[in-house]
Amino acid sequence: MTGRPHRHAGVAGLVLAGLVLAGAPAAARETGAAPAAATIRACTGKALPEYRKGACLDDAAKALRERLAAAVERKLAAIAAVATRTPSPGSLAGREDAENWRKAFQAAQAAWEEYFRRHCDSLYDFDYHGGSAAGTLASECKIRLLAARIDEIGDGAARRDGARR
Repeated sequence: MTGRPHRHAGVAGLVLAGLVLAGAPAAARETGAAPAAATIRACTGKALPEYRKGACLDDAAKALRERLAAAVERKLAAIAAVATRTPSPGSLAGREDAENWRKAFQAAQAAWEEYFRRHCDSLYDFDYHGGSAAGTLASECKIRLLAARIDEIGDGAARRDGARR
């Protein structure tokens, strides 16, 4: 193997670090679609040779998976904090509320994970019959859905925090 793929791998890594890990500008963070589209464009544009595009998309999806896992952990920590609040009418507080919310959130996350897997896999397996573009399109699907789910989980916390101020 020549040194050439490593040079392009560095370019892809920089693109991913800037777009996926550091996050998009505030305006782009308002929906999961904007950072996902930017990541997809960076991985499929002319800056990378064809042989690196699939790996770039896979790396982006992996980084988003890690961000989603962290967002889920933050959400569960916020839910656990509800148990320490004194229950009062009209508020989300106390052990019972925290336990009910935790169960509901975990059920919703499990349902989302199942949808995510089935939907993106079906693009590869059925919609594009494993053709030459199937892997790219399935990876793009994963990036879009992961970015949107991260946004959904994060937005709820931002709305609650804003409501308390």
